[in-house]
Amino acid sequence: MTTAQERFRVVVRDRLAPGLRSMGLRGSGQTYTLPSDTCWAQLGIQRSTWSDRDTVEFTANLSVISRAAWVSAVEERPHLGAKPTPNTYSLSRGRFQERIGRVAGGGDYWWRLSADGRDEASTCSDFLAMIETHGLPALRHEVENRS
Repeated sequence: MTTAQERFRVVVRDRLAPGLRSMGLRGSGQTYTLPSDTCWAQLGIQRSTWSDRDTVEFTANLSVISRAAWVSAVEERPHLGAKPTPNTYSLSRGRFQERIGRVAGGGDYWWRLSADGRDEASTCSDFLAMIETHGLPALRHEVENRS
């Protein structure tokens, strides 16, 4: 029997990643980047810690910070690393970090995949539509504001 965790990995690899790449994002697994010379503009797929073998809940985190601001933050706090990660919230000044549900004008929003796959098609199409309609415009807007 397939677990929800296994299904999630396959869904991200075979359905979500190609959809995100078709929108111009680059990446794999749970981290994708909107190409920019001036900013780190990222989308991260975050799995809930409450997920189990029957159900996985996940959301998308958006993050934009100018490359110069990140370098400055790392000088003060080297533990931050060479580049930011969209699923780790940091207190870097000038960084936009928000979940997709809030960007879309609502509250926190999580998608659900079950081990049996009954909700896979609608979950994938809804996730990708939300990213295309709200996530990418927010990333682009934030990049423009920091360039």
